[in-house]
Amino acid sequence: MRLSPRSCIGAFAALVVFIAGTAAAGMPDILGIQLGMPAREAYAKLQAQIPKNPIQVTSINLPTIEKQVISSFQSAPKQTIAMGDEADIMTVYVTLPPNKQAVWRIDREHFFPDKGIPKKTLLASVREKYGKESRATYGKPTTTDESQIVSLLWLMDEQGRPATLPPRVGMTDPLSSCGSEMNVESPPAMTFASADYKWCQSNYTAVTVSFMNSELPELYSRMIVGIVSLPFARRAGEATLKWKQEIAEGQHKQELEKAKQQEKPKL
Repeated sequence: MRLSPRSCIGAFAALVVFIAGTAAAGMPDILGIQLGMPAREAYAKLQAQIPKNPIQVTSINLPTIEKQVISSFQSAPKQTIAMGDEADIMTVYVTLPPNKQAVWRIDREHFFPDKGIPKKTLLASVREKYGKESRATYGKPTTTDESQIVSLLWLMDEQGRPATLPPRVGMTDPLSSCGSEMNVESPPAMTFASADYKWCQSNYTAVTVSFMNSELPELYSRMIVGIVSLPFARRAGEATLKWKQEIAEGQHKQELEKAKQQEKPKL
């Protein structure tokens, strides 16, 4: 006997509305795709923005849902990217049921043609789009030397407003723990004991841009842009985990009830 997906999802209606409400018009975007955007809308936008690239979908199996569920989709060239080619690889990650599927993370890697783009031009462009950064770095140290910048960070709240950087605790930078969360493909549901991880999962909504230097020191050859909201992802991940647990518990009870209907064995 199968549980009805509608009955399971209905129990989470209030939570889903709360999570979906995280999407805000003021959130930053990459090629028009924003955090909190509905998955279908984001897919259509990605297809329209980079029409020459095919889109590869990653799906997973979830209980009570017959068809596989999309967890992410990627736009990438069919052919190998050669030196000097202009190209884009873009991946969009979405939340899972019982949440309304929405974007929680976007990654884009852009390869500039020929030898690259002037550093001043690219820095001015990303600042025009995202505003003044929270921090500029050269490796791990921060820097104010424009020619040395290899990454920029914009930290914000869940309405897209600039947020202050967390204080360092001794030599520990809480933001360094947030980067490892970017390696997961599905929304994180685990609550870590580390204070840094707790801070990340409660506060880290950010834009990051990293630059690859060209063989010419005045140019960048590539940029990698990421936008993520770990608080949004955590809430969605916890809702999915709880939903799966309740389905498993319901199925367990049903199996026990079914077993009780059996006649006494002949001994």
